[in-house]
Amino acid sequence: MGKILIAFIIFGVLIVGGFMVLIAFVIKKLSEPKTTKFIENEKDTMYASVLKKRKDLMSDKTKMYAQITDAMVFNYKKAVTYYKLSGTILNENRKPVVVFERIERGVSTTGHMHAMTKKKEFYFSFTGLEAMFYCEGKLLGRFDKSGTIYNPDGKEIGHAKHPIKASFHIDFFKRTNHRLGEGVFPLTLHGRKLATINVAPNYDDISYGHSVSSVFDHLGFGTPIIMLSENETPTKEEEDWLLAFAIFETAFHGHWLIP
Repeated sequence: MGKILIAFIIFGVLIVGGFMVLIAFVIKKLSEPKTTKFIENEKDTMYASVLKKRKDLMSDKTKMYAQITDAMVFNYKKAVTYYKLSGTILNENRKPVVVFERIERGVSTTGHMHAMTKKKEFYFSFTGLEAMFYCEGKLLGRFDKSGTIYNPDGKEIGHAKHPIKASFHIDFFKRTNHRLGEGVFPLTLHGRKLATINVAPNYDDISYGHSVSSVFDHLGFGTPIIMLSENETPTKEEEDWLLAFAIFETAFHGHWLIP
């Protein structure tokens, strides 16, 4: 009986030890910085994947930023060392206007994303709540965790502070999802309030199937992200910023891959 007990204890220790080793391995892989070559190869693979789906998009409109809503359909993949979200953003008429693919890893939410409309290409590189926006292969600018926006030369040109990143749900007859913080936030550029940004809903908290009909009919999504301020006419550069922020709001803030 004593030998059996000892064997059982040893077996338990081995199981626990093995589990701890596995956890340590996963944490190490998640936290391990990737080489520049690895990131560039991953970036090229994402680009090729998004480019294939671009043909199914609707043609760009003159004010393309106004076409982006909080409605999207997507596929989510959780691997050992990374998280991936591939999806399509829809306009108010339920037509596809943006395709994107996003990969992130690590406890600090480090990742990148390619997104395309029929005519425009965007690339986003982010760590936590700081991000760099690229348009047509050129740096559009960046913003830091305080929400301050900078142009490619590092000059401060505006502000857009996203509300607190937290959510919860309540189960009472049916699930109700809640996001803490304001439902909108202002975007200022070049000394004026250019627009208001609607905060995207939490798709990661929603149990519905993510078909086009469920997103619009059951969930009631399809609200435009950008509300242009009255009497404001954005410049070409500002239109790129508006479109970039609209895509980033739905494709990034709409689904937090790493809580």
